[in-house]
Amino acid sequence: MPRSIDPRRTHALVVAVEEYEDSEWNVSGPYADACAFIAWLVDRCGVPDTNVTLFAAPLASSLPGPEDAPVLPAGVRPQVASSAVVARHLQEGLRQLEADLLWVFWSGHGLIDSSGSHVLVLSDSSVDTKRVVDVDALQLALQSTRVGVREGRGVPKVAVAVNACQNQPREDWISKVEVGVRHSYVTERGLFVMHACSTGQRARVAPRDGQRPRGEAASLFPRALLRFLDDGTGDVLPDLHRVSDRVDVEFEALREQRLTWQKPSLLRRNWDGRTIATGEFLVPPTVEEQRLAALLDAALPYGAAREACAARLRQRVPVVVPVSVGAREPTAQQIVTAAARTPHGVPTLVDVLTVLPEARVDAEALRTVREAGRDLRPNEFLTSEEHSRLVGLLSAPGLPDARATALYDRRLRHHVAATGDTDALVRSLEAAGCRKDTGAIPPLFRFTSLLAAEAEARGNDVAGLVEWGTRVAHRTGHGGALASRLATARQDAVRRRNNKAWLLVRLDVDDPEAGTGCARYVHSAWLIDPVNRSPQALPCPSGTEFSTWRHTQLALAELIEPLIDMRHEGAEGQIDLGVEFFLPHNQLELQVERIPVCHREVDSVPLGQIATVVVRCSGRRTPWQHRWDACHRNDAPGDHHWLRQDASDLAALKAALDKQPHIGCVELTGTWQEFTPALAYCAEAGVPVMTWHRRIDGRRCDDDLADLRTIVHPGHLPEEVRQLRSDADDVCARGRNDLVLLWDDPGRLPPRIRPRVPGRIPRP
Repeated sequence: MPRSIDPRRTHALVVAVEEYEDSEWNVSGPYADACAFIAWLVDRCGVPDTNVTLFAAPLASSLPGPEDAPVLPAGVRPQVASSAVVARHLQEGLRQLEADLLWVFWSGHGLIDSSGSHVLVLSDSSVDTKRVVDVDALQLALQSTRVGVREGRGVPKVAVAVNACQNQPREDWISKVEVGVRHSYVTERGLFVMHACSTGQRARVAPRDGQRPRGEAASLFPRALLRFLDDGTGDVLPDLHRVSDRVDVEFEALREQRLTWQKPSLLRRNWDGRTIATGEFLVPPTVEEQRLAALLDAALPYGAAREACAARLRQRVPVVVPVSVGAREPTAQQIVTAAARTPHGVPTLVDVLTVLPEARVDAEALRTVREAGRDLRPNEFLTSEEHSRLVGLLSAPGLPDARATALYDRRLRHHVAATGDTDALVRSLEAAGCRKDTGAIPPLFRFTSLLAAEAEARGNDVAGLVEWGTRVAHRTGHGGALASRLATARQDAVRRRNNKAWLLVRLDVDDPEAGTGCARYVHSAWLIDPVNRSPQALPCPSGTEFSTWRHTQLALAELIEPLIDMRHEGAEGQIDLGVEFFLPHNQLELQVERIPVCHREVDSVPLGQIATVVVRCSGRRTPWQHRWDACHRNDAPGDHHWLRQDASDLAALKAALDKQPHIGCVELTGTWQEFTPALAYCAEAGVPVMTWHRRIDGRRCDDDLADLRTIVHPGHLPEEVRQLRSDADDVCARGRNDLVLLWDDPGRLPPRIRPRVPGRIPRP
């Protein structure tokens, strides 16, 4: 019988990858598969060895020894199977090809990436990045006009065999190699693609049944495929439909014998005028789903227990749990997969196990199941009922606007900025997590307590929202933390219903040239409260004479302590207190925010943790109104208000401020131990807002203040700094205790005290 394809007009592209830069991915077998395929083409079918292009990365153990016969024909010269070499060949190396048939054989690692695409891993894949070729892109490239002369008409048929896994390991850093050049395609070209397995499966290496004959393929699929391709006729292209059917029958027999679960699949595009796909192309279970299913299998060892779990799950969440044909109860994998692909299904499933009598879970097993559930669905910890109940409560009439209220808490602002409505805000807050080992209350509980406190301060009924938070927090182990946060939120909500009282303190120094904290001071004070509005001079008996900084601190503490929890007739509730210090140029680094006061029967509490502390320069002569106005031309927060500058480079600081007259805020960075010259220069340059980090040990922190620069408007910075200092339940917030703010705002409170600039006062 005459051959339909001339072997001399047959070309082959073969890729075999065994060795990777990430040695943990090394695998034995693909090189033997490639050599067996090339041997069939050259030795059995008569394809010239010069027509074979091989890209290989074999292990040293796969290569023949000095005494062994070569495993490749003499004319086949392997090239490295790296991403650059393979990509260039697919884009440019096949353009001048003229052949009746192009065979493509690929053996090596494959996987399903996070987008669901099947990709093939190349040899230069490192630990950090897996460089891959997308199978869909490869098929499009093989149908493009870049393959074959005369705009692709020189290659009428392409047959492809891919021996690679299609499972889904935990691989996030994947770099896809560009192989599909954007141009037209040869729609009449026949494409026949055979895969070793279906989606979610592994391509197995054949079991070692004695010594494998030299030249035989090592993997199950290539071994079966070559056996049916080599039908004794020497035809380089036998009936691939018949070959594929015979391979399917063999693997069906292997599955019946439980030797493999592998099921080959294929795709035909315009092959004999037909386009068809076979195989089980389903979304495979992820590694996290498989882990939770294994734990569920141990907790529900009997079919009746799994059926009871599925029935209870269906009662609490709209989920469909499939049951295999011929089975009476679902498997653990089917339960987990159904729950994982239903919103809030996994937390509900974990909660079902805690109340299911048939479940066998002790405290340790339940903890492991919870961890597996968090790994599987890290963005969800509410059960389906809890989520539905919360959505209903938030839509109830009388509640304040949820997104606007969330702006009161600095830790919730970025969730508001990243979402468009209340539902999205709740999803974002839930996705922020609910772990107990972080030392902080979950953001969703911060939000519900804040909303409940604000609604309560307005006289609305919030019993349902408070009860919801209490019940959910008790389940997650945050009951005590939520109660404390709700009490604090109620106090803050009451304060927000009133105006702020300000204590104005002026510190004079007897020696302007003295170092920070080394001079002798005298103080005077005024109080502006929400009722009187006009400044009231306060008696300062101990502040009439110059004294050391230590004695001045004690005197100021005695002055401030009675005013911290100030109440006043005519003002409802508690009045929040802010303290403004007017300091000379050379005393701006004075640590006034660290003045120790007694608060709630606790001694030596830093003032900055319980009250807003603002530092002003009493000797400011340079106008700064234009810089502040520049900040207010755009009411939105943003980095455009700010200049970040190393304080040790005063020349660069001066040049930057001269070039940017619109900049109203400076964040001083660096590790220079003395900031006084930089602060004094900024004050003289008319900068109304400055922030910097101060450490007792003299070192400067390089912490990024992006949350203040980009989220908070300069006019709201004093309260933000107070919150940063007072949030002791967050580990990262403790590092912000070193944050210092120098701030001016002419429109803050009328009238405003403008202390006289003191001259040099002689020592008494």
